[in-house]
Amino acid sequence: MDDNTEDRLRKNRIKLLFFILSFLIILLIARLVWIQIINNEEYYDRALKQRITELKVVPDRGNIYDINGKELAVSVQSITVVGLPKQITNPTQTAGKLAAVLSIDYGILTKRLKRNAYAVYLERKISDQKYQKIKEMDLRGITFIDENKRIYPKDTLASQLVGFVGVDENGLEGIELAYDSQLTGIKGKMLTERDASGRIIPEAVIDYIPEENGNDIYLTINEAIQHRSEHEIASAVDTYNAKSGTIIIMEPKTGNIVSMANYPAFNPNNISKYKQPDWRNRAIADNYEPGSTFKIITTASALEEGVVNSNDVFFDSGEVKVEKEIIECWEEDGHGKELFSEVVQNSCNPGFVQVGLRMGKETFFKYIDAFGFGHKTNIELPGEAVGQLPNYDNVGDIELATVSFGRGISVTPIQLITAVSAVANNGIMLKPNFIDKIIDQKGNIKIMNQSTEIRRVVSKTTSQKTLELLENVVSQGTGVNAYIEGYRVGGKTGTAEHYRGDLYDSSFIGVFPVNDPKFVILVVLYGIDGQVYYASQTAAPVFKNIATDLIRYYKMPAQPNKMEVNELELVKLDDYSSLGLYDVKKTLKNLDLEYKIVGEGEKIIEQSPQPGAEVFKNSTVFLFTEINQTINSSYKIMLPDFREMEKDEAVDLAEKMGIKISFQGNKSKIISQTIEPGIRIDRDQLVILK
Repeated sequence: MDDNTEDRLRKNRIKLLFFILSFLIILLIARLVWIQIINNEEYYDRALKQRITELKVVPDRGNIYDINGKELAVSVQSITVVGLPKQITNPTQTAGKLAAVLSIDYGILTKRLKRNAYAVYLERKISDQKYQKIKEMDLRGITFIDENKRIYPKDTLASQLVGFVGVDENGLEGIELAYDSQLTGIKGKMLTERDASGRIIPEAVIDYIPEENGNDIYLTINEAIQHRSEHEIASAVDTYNAKSGTIIIMEPKTGNIVSMANYPAFNPNNISKYKQPDWRNRAIADNYEPGSTFKIITTASALEEGVVNSNDVFFDSGEVKVEKEIIECWEEDGHGKELFSEVVQNSCNPGFVQVGLRMGKETFFKYIDAFGFGHKTNIELPGEAVGQLPNYDNVGDIELATVSFGRGISVTPIQLITAVSAVANNGIMLKPNFIDKIIDQKGNIKIMNQSTEIRRVVSKTTSQKTLELLENVVSQGTGVNAYIEGYRVGGKTGTAEHYRGDLYDSSFIGVFPVNDPKFVILVVLYGIDGQVYYASQTAAPVFKNIATDLIRYYKMPAQPNKMEVNELELVKLDDYSSLGLYDVKKTLKNLDLEYKIVGEGEKIIEQSPQPGAEVFKNSTVFLFTEINQTINSSYKIMLPDFREMEKDEAVDLAEKMGIKISFQGNKSKIISQTIEPGIRIDRDQLVILK
């Protein structure tokens, strides 16, 4: 190769190198223009994020107080151990030292300290003793941060109602969960600079958005009364060998809950030591068969509907036959002749069966629905159940009969006390409430307690009549163990088989004072396994103890005057079939008699009791303006046991009950009857007494 050729090749290589270098320089300039001019904001943000750290500022969780400002849940400062893996030179050695103090496995600590992360939690919210020990070790890459820790100063008090929070201060149960958004507050934000090693530069705060601490909640719960309620229910569960128990105290005129106690309880400060079923608030989450306490609802519904009144005459021979089923009274031989006031007082199942059937399926279930059964009360606590009603389409006379005395239906304690409180509140149902007020950290009231009316269920007159009947139960009937000398108390016992057949649920619900109700108290003992299980022996005395405590606490004055008992007066009935409805109503009212018009006709074609019968004042006269199968079924009469009665006595009873009878023989005492006692007969069916 000659010199010219080599020179030409050298020049070509130089030109190529020049073009390549020129191209690379142009690319570099273009990249710099892209970074520095065109897309400079993006890369500025990236650079900023490398040296700027955004820290979340966690607000203080709001406190929970009772109505008098007693602390039920508060937040305190606590120390959390944090590892900074990039600053730790020997993770295994550091983990070994920490494992001797912390309650975390050595292997887990090692894995955490080897993570590719700026910071990792090692153990949160440690004790002061642990903090001091780790601090004295002076370990590189181990630091501490302040966090809030939830403390429950009263330990187990109202634990199912108040609930608890998780490790991140988020509500998990009870009020802590239901009102988490009110208690949590709003997080703040702090921007700080850090150096090339990732360490935060002291006092290098670029921006700070302050947090907003959570709101404080004041409950309607009274800490002193709650304490007494929990003591009483725990003692009762232990004494009567029950599985669990519930007590609710409500103010019927406001809907405020003064106490909601469950046993067993748990300590939210040591939640890991308890099983999940213990967290459940039985007062709102447990369904149970109310038994005879439900007779309050049957009574109020029947009085409101006008199918019964306090002086109506019934007869209990010990059992009543409905279709093919025999329903027995708890009193083996029955209660015999009794007024409806005595049916309630004696808690007589056959009497209530007649009342329930007299109302009929459509009417009775209308009231059951109006009283809130089968629906949530919307008390705003997690886990509320709705109870269980029989399928309406499958309800026949047997189902109607059993529901009338509280069997075949399940309710929650909060449903029952809300319904009975409606009876005590002149017939007006209020929403149950446990929030007195919610206040922010500046003292501003965010939410103030106001009573929420749901609906009117029964009239004021019906309310007063029902309470008077319930007072008889306590003063003279099955609830005598709830009687408090000098105070007017009304209430009802209830005993039912537990869902396990060998156990019993016993309950008592009481109102006092009945002339001006201040409190309604419900006591429920679930799953009693022992010889003593009747509510009159178990739940009623618990009610008495709590009511007595309330009387002392609120210094309630005694009421020595008991309810006046009017002497029974007789009225002789005329034949009203010839009169118009308006005139009949006026006549009966003037005679102090109640009436119930059955049917939609304009003319009276039948009446019960029959013309000429002598009945008590304030009893019910049924005026039939039409007759059909449904009416006949609803207004059948349960046949008394006339045997061993004198003839005059039998005539008097038959007249008052509206039964047609005739006699065979000339003797004065009845020895047999053509239809067995306890059978429901039509009003026009003749019964021959021998």
